[in-house]
Amino acid sequence: MLSQKASLAIVAVIVGVGGYALLRNDGPPAPAAAIPASNMAPLSAPQMAGTTALPPGHPAIGAAGSNTSGMGMGSAGAAMPLPGDEPATLRWTAPATWKVLPNPSTMRLATYGVPHAAGDSEDTEVSVSRAGGTADANIERWLGQFDNRGKETRTESTRKGLKVTVVDVSGTFLGGGMTPGAAPASHPGWSLLAAIVEGSGTPYFVKITGPAATVRSARPGLDALLASLAPS
Repeated sequence: MLSQKASLAIVAVIVGVGGYALLRNDGPPAPAAAIPASNMAPLSAPQMAGTTALPPGHPAIGAAGSNTSGMGMGSAGAAMPLPGDEPATLRWTAPATWKVLPNPSTMRLATYGVPHAAGDSEDTEVSVSRAGGTADANIERWLGQFDNRGKETRTESTRKGLKVTVVDVSGTFLGGGMTPGAAPASHPGWSLLAAIVEGSGTPYFVKITGPAATVRSARPGLDALLASLAPS
């Protein structure tokens, strides 16, 4: 038989061991292992800014739908404008012979179709847009899209306080044709007829590129559109 003192000692040991185990089980949890920085996905632009993310010629991004009213819309800044960022500064009336078409890209403010002339097999388009840069810089860029080109004609005039520069050149067009984003191709016997309209804000561009005879046939329509220009 164990003595009373020995029995009490054993009970004390058992209670002490149990209390130690209980304290270990109820203690604070071990800290979670840190996630390596390389496994953390970066925040996207909308997550960081709390806004919806937005999206060459005239480069890209905003929403300018088909312009059936002839009212110019606008874009701000430099070589890659965003239609809608800048208030419209011009209005115009398109010739009745030009068909209003959907804009193939957000860079366009308006698009019109011109039926092909006799001897040509392709219709062409008139594009209206806005972009930064000087008139000379844009014209030189357009001329660089032509090989074997003849001497360009360039005229300047002032209409209702607006400076209007019209350029005309023919040769082998090396751009992508009339489809935005199309791969560059060679188009012999094509012409460019374009007007740059400078007033307040970013300049407007009216461009016609396509088979030479069809582009020439569009000149009266372009002249009529330019005659209708007025500040909005």
